[in-house]
Amino acid sequence: MNSGKQMRIAEVIATFPPLHGGMGYVTYHNALQLSRLGHHVEVFTLDHDRPLKFPDPPEFAVNRLKPLLLHGDGGPVPQLIRRLREFDIVHLHYPFFGGAEYVYLASLFSGTPYFLTYHMDVIGNTFLKRSVLALYEPLLAGRILRRAKLVGAVTHQHLQSSKASPFVDPMRVVEIPNGVDTQLFCPGEKSQNIIDRHGLAGKTVVLFVGNLQPFKGLQVLIEAVAGITDPNLAVVVVGGGYAEEQYRHQVMEKKLEHRIIFAGPHSPAGDLPDYYRTADFLVLPSTHSESFGLVVLEAFASSKPAIVSDLPGPSAIVDNGKDGLLSKVGDPDSLREQILILHRNRELREDMGRTACKKVRERYTWEAVAKTLENSFSRILSC
Repeated sequence: MNSGKQMRIAEVIATFPPLHGGMGYVTYHNALQLSRLGHHVEVFTLDHDRPLKFPDPPEFAVNRLKPLLLHGDGGPVPQLIRRLREFDIVHLHYPFFGGAEYVYLASLFSGTPYFLTYHMDVIGNTFLKRSVLALYEPLLAGRILRRAKLVGAVTHQHLQSSKASPFVDPMRVVEIPNGVDTQLFCPGEKSQNIIDRHGLAGKTVVLFVGNLQPFKGLQVLIEAVAGITDPNLAVVVVGGGYAEEQYRHQVMEKKLEHRIIFAGPHSPAGDLPDYYRTADFLVLPSTHSESFGLVVLEAFASSKPAIVSDLPGPSAIVDNGKDGLLSKVGDPDSLREQILILHRNRELREDMGRTACKKVRERYTWEAVAKTLENSFSRILSC
């Protein structure tokens, strides 16, 4: 329990479990650990009108708000202005189009302060989206970022390289890395069920985990594997949605259907931990906008090394050559080279996995993240 004053904390996020996604899982663990420290915590998220496969946790309330219009992962929820008045502080997980604007307005109208965690840049993949962002960022995003009392960054390096940098005073930045549940994600035996289900016996298993958004770089991984002729290397893709059909078409064009397997989404509460234990290493080939890479910590906790793009966020987690490898952003040849290094050297990848597991247990726990958040919120409220 927290020895100080209990705070009423609102966690505001666009997507939340059971929807899959790193931002939602981060918010879940933030809310859970802050509740365990003795604070009253409520989550405000969009109602995506999907059935809940698992009940919401008893430790905190989850409010699913009906947006005026739901588009992708965003939608306007003006009811936030009224609902947030009840709280001492708001923790806004950004980006949240349709929610962040009302957190900003709630702060203007009622004075409720907010702490903003900047998860990632948004990159438009069409001319229209790029045009809208070009107007939105200086007119609205800049205001939202400037009004935040403090800004959380998974690494200073990522924030400095992001679109947020011009709008954020470095003196207001708090470095808060993501964490991992080391009881859930831990070393163990490979799952025979998963091996049999996907025909993985005797193969080196490369794992990709994430929503299939273009910036995650699955297209780069497919291109890299297309240049590897060894049939004893297989890729298991855990995730779905977004550009999935495009990726399936790419796999068919390359005639890789038997070596790149789409396993669909799997949750931490389901058999996602077993997929990590069954894999030999993880690949996160992001092309841009990756602030951290929660999946890297999950792999590390499972004693598996990772190959990640040398972007400012993910590359800050990996000690190149010790617990993983770095590949050039968007370069299939570079990624192929790194994959072959781990594919051909079982002893190396097992040594890297042990080093990675040790690092996670020493540095990345959700309990430590919550204490940093608690101290930051108290700092804001004491001003």
